[in-house]
Amino acid sequence: MSGVARGVAKFVMALTLLALAGCVEGVVPGPPSDFIVISDFTVPEGAVRLDPSFGFSLYRGSPGVPTAQRAASIGRAVGFLVTDTIQQQLRALGYDAQSTLDPAPHTGHRALLVSGTFREIDEGERRHPNEARSAVVADVQIKAEVPGVGISAVQSFSVDSRSAPPAATASAATSRETGVDADAARIGAQIAAVVADVARRNNWIPMRH
Repeated sequence: MSGVARGVAKFVMALTLLALAGCVEGVVPGPPSDFIVISDFTVPEGAVRLDPSFGFSLYRGSPGVPTAQRAASIGRAVGFLVTDTIQQQLRALGYDAQSTLDPAPHTGHRALLVSGTFREIDEGERRHPNEARSAVVADVQIKAEVPGVGISAVQSFSVDSRSAPPAATASAATSRETGVDADAARIGAQIAAVVADVARRNNWIPMRH
C-alpha cells in the first residue's frame, strides 16, 4: 500500500472510531488529560436585534450610543457568557476545558474543538419583563483533533434558548441573570452537556480520573 493510501485509510479509521458510541480504540494516545477547546462564537452582521426602547441619551440634544456599537457590545457579551458557561460546566465535570479567541485552534494533542455561529441574539423588550421574548440561537460544531491524523468533524447541532431543557436552565441561569444573559447561560449549559456526552462516549480523559 502506498504512503498516500495508508494515510487516507488511517484518517477514515479515525473518523469511524470517533463516530462510534463506544471507546476510541487505536487512536494515538493523548496527554495525561485530553483537551476541550472552546473558540469564541462568530456573530454575523445582522444577527443582533436590539431592544428598540433602549440606547437613548440621558442628555437632551445628545445622540445615543450608535446602534452598530450597541450591537457589537451585546454580541461580545453574549459570546463571552456562552463560552464561559461551557468552559465552567465542563471543568466542573473534570475536563481540561480552555477558551480561545482563535477560530481554528490546533493543540498538537488529542482534543475536542468546539465552535459556533450565532444565528440570532434578540434583546426582546426589557421594559416589559413579562413580555421580554429575548432569545439566543446558535449553530454549533464539535470537531476532534487526533495527533498524526488531523482534525475531523464529529457533530453539528443547533441550540435555541427558548427550547433549552429545564435541566440546562436550572443549572446555568441564576436569579441574577435576565434577558439575553440568561439565554446565553441556558444555551451554554446545553452545549456543554452535548460536548460532555461526546467526550464521555469517546473516552476523553478528564483531569480527574
